[in-house]
Order: sequence, then structure tokens, then C-alpha cells
Amino acid sequence: MKNITRISVLLILSGIILFGCGKSQPPKAPDEVKLQLKWLHQAQFAGFYMAQEKGYYAKENIKISFLEGGMDINIAERVITGKADFGVMTPESILVNRGMGVPLTALAAIYRRSATVFVARADSGIVRPSDFAGKTVAVRGEGFKEAEIQFQAMMKKLGINLSKIKTIPFDPTYETFYRNKADITATYYTSGLVRMRKKGMKLNLIWPNDHGINFYSDTLATTDKMISDNPDLVERFMRASMQGWQDTIENYREAVAVTLKYAQVKDSDTQTAMMEAMLPLVHTGEDRVGWMEPDIWHDMYGTLLDQGLLQKPFDVDQAYTMRFIKEISGGKVK
Repeated sequence: MKNITRISVLLILSGIILFGCGKSQPPKAPDEVKLQLKWLHQAQFAGFYMAQEKGYYAKENIKISFLEGGMDINIAERVITGKADFGVMTPESILVNRGMGVPLTALAAIYRRSATVFVARADSGIVRPSDFAGKTVAVRGEGFKEAEIQFQAMMKKLGINLSKIKTIPFDPTYETFYRNKADITATYYTSGLVRMRKKGMKLNLIWPNDHGINFYSDTLATTDKMISDNPDLVERFMRASMQGWQDTIENYREAVAVTLKYAQVKDSDTQTAMMEAMLPLVHTGEDRVGWMEPDIWHDMYGTLLDQGLLQKPFDVDQAYTMRFIKEISGGKVK
């Protein structure tokens, strides 16, 4: 009788197990996400590559695609039209588009200090903004609009008369600077400056940040619609991406190796130099990666408004959100 009872119990348990298995759901297909980069594949975007290679996107059930940028790529347009879900862009672009009624919102400031810097030859005697008077500066044009904005803001803040400075279009090849047709040129600390130093050039650096012009640089953004319709996806994407950037800071040599899988310029020395230049702009030591300060957003907004670059005023606090950075960090600054 006991054996029959045991057999009956086993049969019942087997039936429960089989019934439970029959009810199991197949794994959910991963969300396909397109990230529009600001430029070509290089160390500038290492944190995103790390998140992919270490499986952080996969862990969040995300299948990521990286879209390269370029001079002819309008990142804001790509994101707004749905050709990309997220974009790496300048905060200036986010603010200017907001002024036109375009619903873009910043999620994280990857570069918490702007990579824009002005350079002059070391033997030129040009070491501060006041030395720009009577000189030629390569800074004008849409190709490097953030440099022109910061240049004008710096001169105004310091009371330097712009009429005493000759400005010419920014040249991304830097030939005008190499040929002494410009005394000073704007450049990115993480790319153009790396190339100049590789040529053996000795340079003086003039940072707008050192003169009270505090701007973020590479900023991760999406649309208001994405935030309202898919907040869970935004949070998962942010968690994976920020972990990738944290790993990049903690082990940048590994990040260089990962970057070389993607980069067009597969030169370890160049990518390492770019990485070493980038890290102090991303990890400033103030708080966690990607964190944003309202005061800086208000300062950037005020600068653009003052220069007449915003089509109409708006509530700048609608141009960025700390919601997801706070959620993935438990509401605490790291």
C-alpha cells in the first residue's frame, strides 16, 4: 500500500512539473537599438564598445547597432526621425534644437568637461585669450560650431573686443594652421591635438573652461517620445552604457584593445593617446560617470540665448533629465 502511495505521489509531482514546463514562455526577443555616434569609430566612443563586448547590452536584452557619424550626418535629425534611437551629440545641438521646438532630451553628459581647446605654437607668445588681439583664429563655421560659441562667450566674458581679432573658417585638416595662415586654431583635445602632437608640434593650450566657460561635450540624448513610451528600454540602455564607460575608466588599456576592433585607424598608439586625453574629461573626479549639473545646463543655455542662437526661449530644465542616471545609481552620486 505504501509503495502504491509513493508511486501516486510521484506521478502527481511529475504531472505538475510537466504542466509547469508546458506553461513556460519562450525568451523575449531582444530590443533592437541603434546608437548614432558623433564621428567615425574611435576611442571617443570606447565606453559603448566596452558595453557591447562585455555583454552588458545582451544582459539587458538589447541588440545594439552603432551608426558612424561624419561631417554630413545630422545626428539630431537621425534621432528625431527614428533612424537612430539614441545619439551622441553636443549639448549646443540639443539646446538649439529645443529652441526650435524639437523634443530632444539629454540623458547623460559623457564628456563632463568640453574637449574644445584653442592652440597656438609654443614659441608664439600666445598663452591667454588677451593674446588673441591682432591675431588670426581659425574658428568660424558649422563644422565646429561649439568652438565658435565658446570662443565668443570667452571673449565677451573677459571683455575682449572681437573686432580686434580676425576669424577665419575652421579647417578640420589644420592646413591653415600648419602653413601659418592662422595663429590660433580651435581643435578637440582628444583628436586634433593628438594628431598635431604626433607631428612633433609644441603647443600652448588655451581652455575656455579655465576662463569661466563651462560646457559639456559628448552628450547622450534621445527623444521625449522614447522616454515617455519606452522608459524601461531607456533605463536598460543607460545601465549597460554607463557600466561600459565605468569599465573604460577602470581599465583603459583593455578599452583600447576593444576599440581597435571597431576603429578605422587601427593604430594602438593613436587610440591610446586619444583614450588618455579623453579620460580626465569623462572622469573629472567630481561624481559618477554621466552625471549632469543643472547650473551647467543653465549656463550653456544662457550663453546660447545671449548669442542669439536660440530661436525662442524655453525651460532649459526640459532639455535634460537626471531620472535614469539616478535610477541606475540608486539616486546617489558615486
